[in-house]
Amino acid sequence: MTEANIITANSAANGEAVYLTSCDAWTPELALAEVLEPEDHDWRLAFANRLKEVSNAALRSVNTDNLGMPASFAA
Repeated sequence: MTEANIITANSAANGEAVYLTSCDAWTPELALAEVLEPEDHDWRLAFANRLKEVSNAALRSVNTDNLGMPASFAA
């Protein structure tokens, strides 16, 4: 497993954790979160913070599996 970053936020509808996908949607499924390249951190986070359907958007470290998909949160 390698460490990478995703964007997480709280749903404005219910306060639950959600994750930004590559198609700019929010999902409660960690495995569907977009794994970000370092050069994309700033602009993707700025995008997420402009959206009204979520609050408290932030980068979060995750461990990825052998296919590069998020598998678990990094310690």
